[in-house]
Amino acid sequence: MFASYWPIRSMSRERALSTALLALLFVLAAPSSSAASPYVHAHRGGSLETVGSAQKARFGEETMPAFREAAKEGFVLELDVKLSSDRVPLVIHDATLDRTTSCDGAVASLTAAEIRAQCPVDTVGTGGELVQLPAGSRTQKVPTLRQVLRLALRRGAEINLEIKNVPTDPDFDTGSGFATAVADELRRSGLPPSQMIIQSFWPANLDVIEADPYFELAETSLLTLPEMNEAGFAAADAAGYEWVSPDGAVGAAYIANAHAVGLRVVPYTLNSAEEIRAATERGVDAVITDDPELARKAVAAASPPPPPIPPPPSKGECERTNAANTIAPIRALHPAPRAPRVFALQFKQELRHVESYESFRTKIECMVLRYVVPRLARGRPNVIALTEDVGLMTIATGSRGAAARGIFEDPESAPGCEDSAGVCGVAAAIGAIAASYSSEIATYRARFPDMQPIAATFVAPTDTFARGWMQVFSDIARRYGVYILGSNNQSPFRESTDPSDIDAFADPDLPRPESVYVATTSAVYNEVFMWGPNDVRAEGPAPLRNMVAQNKKVPLTPIEETIQLTNGPTGGPDAIANLRPYRIPGTRARVGFATSLPAFVWNGPPTIGFGEGVAPGIDPCADVRTHYMSCLDRLGTNLVMQDEANSGRWTAASGEGYYQPLVWMSSTWRTVGDPEADFAYNVTPHMVGNLADLPFDGQSAITQRGLRGEPGQRGRRRCTYVGNTEFLPGAPEGDAEYLRVYAGRKREFLAVVPWVAADGPRDALRDVGRRLAPGSGDPIENDYLETGIVADLPFPPVARRPSCATATAPVP
Repeated sequence: MFASYWPIRSMSRERALSTALLALLFVLAAPSSSAASPYVHAHRGGSLETVGSAQKARFGEETMPAFREAAKEGFVLELDVKLSSDRVPLVIHDATLDRTTSCDGAVASLTAAEIRAQCPVDTVGTGGELVQLPAGSRTQKVPTLRQVLRLALRRGAEINLEIKNVPTDPDFDTGSGFATAVADELRRSGLPPSQMIIQSFWPANLDVIEADPYFELAETSLLTLPEMNEAGFAAADAAGYEWVSPDGAVGAAYIANAHAVGLRVVPYTLNSAEEIRAATERGVDAVITDDPELARKAVAAASPPPPPIPPPPSKGECERTNAANTIAPIRALHPAPRAPRVFALQFKQELRHVESYESFRTKIECMVLRYVVPRLARGRPNVIALTEDVGLMTIATGSRGAAARGIFEDPESAPGCEDSAGVCGVAAAIGAIAASYSSEIATYRARFPDMQPIAATFVAPTDTFARGWMQVFSDIARRYGVYILGSNNQSPFRESTDPSDIDAFADPDLPRPESVYVATTSAVYNEVFMWGPNDVRAEGPAPLRNMVAQNKKVPLTPIEETIQLTNGPTGGPDAIANLRPYRIPGTRARVGFATSLPAFVWNGPPTIGFGEGVAPGIDPCADVRTHYMSCLDRLGTNLVMQDEANSGRWTAASGEGYYQPLVWMSSTWRTVGDPEADFAYNVTPHMVGNLADLPFDGQSAITQRGLRGEPGQRGRRRCTYVGNTEFLPGAPEGDAEYLRVYAGRKREFLAVVPWVAADGPRDALRDVGRRLAPGSGDPIENDYLETGIVADLPFPPVARRPSCATATAPVP
């Protein structure tokens, strides 16, 4: 948010914004229908199936076939862990081998090798009875925890793991050794902690996880027996666990009370359609069941239907959404089979498009109808790339956003901002949002006592964000059969049918909905999401069912830290999972994300240079704050999506004296120009438009490694951003020496959007930037260009193709 590359922005502007927001912090510190669908956890792998009116054993309890099937079907893997005599974590429920294997005696009396060689699983428990497994299933071995974790890592499955160290078992460990042995195996597995729920009846086991920084992104759940449900609820709340797991069905009041203190509810073990439907209707967040297929059907039957996709806007409606300054999209097409077609849309933010949910939907879909639909590739994937913070403007939707919209439109209308030369209006608008969402903020503060004051203004509109921009993007992906991406500053969330949640968070402008979207943490991430044409999950919030990839921004800019955003994971398996590219099916395209600042971070500070690889012995993924792009490259990304919302005048010099478009070459162009990397393409869509007293500007571009141009192509048509044709050393606003390599026209530009004025001397370009900026009073104030680029990106890249597609004449 608020531009994103710290060395290229005015220090006086940054200090002004920081001062205004810090002052606001002290002020704030004072006292449609959609489908809610709880997640299904496959209990002990989900070994039962319903045939007619009877439930029968399908797999051995907690065996690899059960876990493989559950992972394949997208269920959460629920499992139990015991330790063998040689302290190897095994996946088995009981302290003894008697019930589910051919052996007798304690699990802790034999080594893991002995149990796996001598004790095949031969029965499964159901309803207190022992049911013999089919003959062909009796040779399954008791799995090691390592085996199940490898499966989860390979399939991207989430796990709900119970540490079975309880006082009623003969192997009970009064210390932390049992839980530590399990934690060590989890750490060795490489499974991201963010994919883990760790549960136990014994709080001391969970405290081992809570105390270990490695498991910061893991969640913990307290299991309770019926007679302990209420006491366990209070204990979970006091300990700071994320989940409570009561035995059997619980009432609506229990669920509402849990939600009121920020706990999520996952009852166990619900095996009938009736009790699963009842739990769903009461608002549980997940269910643990032996029969996950039955549960999936029961959950679907009890959930409201997904919201219908409204009809597309008319031609007349779309004409009214156009920005004043637009041109046809720039095209760089190629007939290569299976080459993704990418649409980089340069989106102009305007307040008229967030007066309602409908107005935002109309604007986004009209851009798709104008720039994308007439040029969709048939038989190939189409990817629409929108910008950083494209969803943020929906914070000003409806009556709760009216005061903020007024300030964004006229910053001087805010008290104290009449003659401000800084960014007083932005800070005042954030304050207006906080006031409008004061009830939601108070409710969230009760759930998250440590929630930071400015971050609260992004947590409170969670429901607005989910239905205000995420559902729109999800629907567009489905309607047009495309992939579409964009980003926002928001919290992770769940969908809830709990009436108390609906009372607290429903939009007052809408009829009472059947569900609302509720933040599950007070952390706010600058996060990019990509949706696909088809659902990839059956449960969970409706806008996330067809979400295929996401990425939390790291590192953040100083301004983003000032407004209390949270960095994405910086190291370990979660950082790798956050950066791991998404492979578009049917292609060789592996899409990675670098939301602005990360695209400038290669091997340390940006002045460490072009062409310098990672130092010997350095793992670039160990700390992605300093080696983001090198890690992205190491993980196999070949198509970098660099979504941008650059705050500041595009042609201004930064406080350090660096000319902004030249510095920007160290991301968009360096991605494909640096000889130490293997990225094939960089796609950089820029958001434009003034917001209160803060301008957003840039030039969208697509660059390609190894582009040579067609034989005989006149002058090879090399391009660059405006003002970059020459390196200009010297003070006071000259170029730093490390920027020399980025100056001049480059052959790697496949397409670039022209700026609002033709290229020329930097002084003249700076003057145009001043005239575009907020408060200039000039006829071209806020007259930024809205357009797009349409390009086919073959893999491997085709070197001989027309390069540097752009507008043929300067934009008026």
